[in-house]
Amino acid sequence: DRAIRAYGLTFHPDFGRLVDELHSRPAAAVSAPTTISHVAILTGQEEAGRVRDQVAALCRRYGASPPYREHFHAVDLGRFELRFERHLEFVTLTFLRPAAGLRPFRDTAVALLPEDWLAALPGPVVAAAHLLLERGDPPDPTRIDTLFEGHRVRASRVMGNAAVVCTDWRPHGDGFGRFHITDLGLDPARAGRLVQRLVEIDTYRMMALLGLPLARRVAPRLTAAETRLAELTARIGEARELADERALLEELFDLAAGIERQVAETAFRFGGTRAYHQLVRDRLRELREERFEPFQPLGQFLARRFEPAMRTCSSTAERLEGLSRRISRAADLVRTRVDLELQEQNRALLESMERRAALQLRLQQTVEGLSVVVLSYYLVGLGAYVIKGTGPWIGLAGKAQAPLVAALVPLAMGAVWLGLRRLRRKIGH
Repeated sequence: DRAIRAYGLTFHPDFGRLVDELHSRPAAAVSAPTTISHVAILTGQEEAGRVRDQVAALCRRYGASPPYREHFHAVDLGRFELRFERHLEFVTLTFLRPAAGLRPFRDTAVALLPEDWLAALPGPVVAAAHLLLERGDPPDPTRIDTLFEGHRVRASRVMGNAAVVCTDWRPHGDGFGRFHITDLGLDPARAGRLVQRLVEIDTYRMMALLGLPLARRVAPRLTAAETRLAELTARIGEARELADERALLEELFDLAAGIERQVAETAFRFGGTRAYHQLVRDRLRELREERFEPFQPLGQFLARRFEPAMRTCSSTAERLEGLSRRISRAADLVRTRVDLELQEQNRALLESMERRAALQLRLQQTVEGLSVVVLSYYLVGLGAYVIKGTGPWIGLAGKAQAPLVAALVPLAMGAVWLGLRRLRRKIGH
C-alpha cells in the first residue's frame, strides 16, 4: 500500500487476490519417514463453510490458531500437521505424521483425529488415500506385495529417478487408497511437491470420473432421442398438409426441450470432467515417469483404464450437443416449410381480397352512376314543379316551359356529380 501511495498508482481491485493465487496453496516440506492421509470431500458452498468451521474447531481444540484465510490453512497441531484447501467443488484435508517406528499403512495420520470430529464433517468423501514416504533403496517386489495386500501394483521412477512411487489404484479395508514413496534423493521441498502431485492426481482422477455414471445414465435416453429424431426427419418429406407440418414441428419442439434439459443438467458435470481430466494429465507429465521393472507405469495404467472413461464422457457430451444441433436444423426445415405454406395462403388470401375490392369498387361506381341519374331525375322533377308553378307569373306558359325544364337536366346532373365527388374526397381525407 505504501508503494501504491508513493507512486500515485491505482491498482485493479483484485490485484492482490490475483497475485496471491499463485502462492495460495504452497506444498508442504516433507521429510522421510512421514505418513500422510489425504481426504477430498465433495461440497457445495454451505458445506465448504461448515468444513472450514470444523477445521477452526479442531485448531482451537489443540490450542492452535484457526484459519484466517478462506481457501487455505496449514497448521502444526503437535502430533500431526493439518492442511485445509478449499476448491470449487470440494475441499481437501491433508494430515501429516512422522512415521518413525510406525507400522506401514496401519498407524496412519488420520487415526490421530478425534472420531467425533471426523463424523461431523459434512459432505461425501470422493477421494481418500494414505501415502507413506520412506528413504532407502528401491523396494523389492516382496515388500510391495505385502504393503498392498497382494493387489496388483503399478510403479514408476519419478522426478529424474529421485523417487519410486507404487500404488494399486484401489481402496483398501478402511476405504483409503495407498501410495508408497521411496525417497532416493529428494530434499523436503521436492518431496512435498511430489506428495502434492500424487494427491492431486488421485483427487482429480476421482472428480473427473464423476461424469462417467452420468454419461451411462444419459446414454440410453440419448439413443432413444436419436432414434426418435430419425423417425421425425423421415416424416418431413412425407408431410403434405399444413396441419401435419405443424404437428411435426410440435413434436420436434418437445424433443428439443428434452435434449436441452439434458444438456443443461450435464453441462457442468461434463465440463468439470474435461477440466479435471486435463489436470490429471498435467500432473502425470510433471512426474516425469520412467519405468520401474517389472511393474506397469502409473501413467500407462491410467491411459488404458482412465482415458477410455474420459472418452465416454466427452463422446456423450458431444452426442448431446450434436443432437441438439440436428434437432434445431430439422425444426428450422419444418418451420421454413410452414412459413412457405403460410406465405402461399396469405398470398392467395390477398389476391382474393384484391379481387373482391375491385369488384366492390366497380359495384360502387355503378351505384354512384345510378345515384347521379336518380338524384338528377328528382332534382329536374322539383325544378319542373317550380317552373310550372311560377311560369304564369313570369310570362311562361304551356309549351314555353319545356326548353327551360330541358335545360335543368344537364345542370342537375352536373351538380349531383360534383356534389358526390366532393363528398367522396371528403370521406377519403
